[in-house]
Amino acid sequence: MIYEFESRIRFSEVDENGYLSLPSLMNYLQDCATFHGEETGVGLDWIAEHRQTWVLASLRLHVFRYPKYAETIRVSTWAHGFRGFLGYRDFAADTPSGEVIARGKSDWVFMDMQANKPMNVPPEQTNAYGIEADKALKDIYGRRKIRLSDCGETGSPFVIHESNLDTNRHVNSCQYIMMAQNLLPAGFPVNHLRAEYKRQAYLGDVITPVIYEVDHGYAVTLLNKDGEPYFVGEFTDAVI
Repeated sequence: MIYEFESRIRFSEVDENGYLSLPSLMNYLQDCATFHGEETGVGLDWIAEHRQTWVLASLRLHVFRYPKYAETIRVSTWAHGFRGFLGYRDFAADTPSGEVIARGKSDWVFMDMQANKPMNVPPEQTNAYGIEADKALKDIYGRRKIRLSDCGETGSPFVIHESNLDTNRHVNSCQYIMMAQNLLPAGFPVNHLRAEYKRQAYLGDVITPVIYEVDHGYAVTLLNKDGEPYFVGEFTDAVI
């Protein structure tokens, strides 16, 4: 099943130049995935009852252009495969006339929330979403694994607050993108994003960022107190 919805770009979603911000675009994709769950009967109520949920593991997103304030966009998503505890979901954002705005590929881990460990995807989930295998985007969005040098620059640590959390009581996936992008040079044009979500951050955790220069852009790691990454992101103006 392919799920889609239309929306008009709000003033609260744009940057200082009047274009949809990268975190706001991420929120659209996330909202589309969660709406898909609601539409198919495995949304927030199902998650609360079964104490099972999807956690984003990686994302590769290419932005062809950022829409302006008050433009209308159509966001769509579909699952194209499941294997063990993994699920594979693609995203598209377009104008109503069909102009391509963004395309994204994502990998998800299905979690037992009580045991805090992965579990095989149950039939209720696979049957609800279906499998659109023939709709899978071609894999031209860069490698999943982000490899970094040892010469990053360490930034100032910061603390996780309530505003960073979602209904699962851990840091929302879009929040990591916003935290990392805030460390990039002002005005740097992000046309391509690769993101890996390594572990979950909770209220009161202290995050230490490390920033790296890479071909065509920058990479950011967000580390816990032991130097282990919560998040690794690569922000570039081209696929590398």
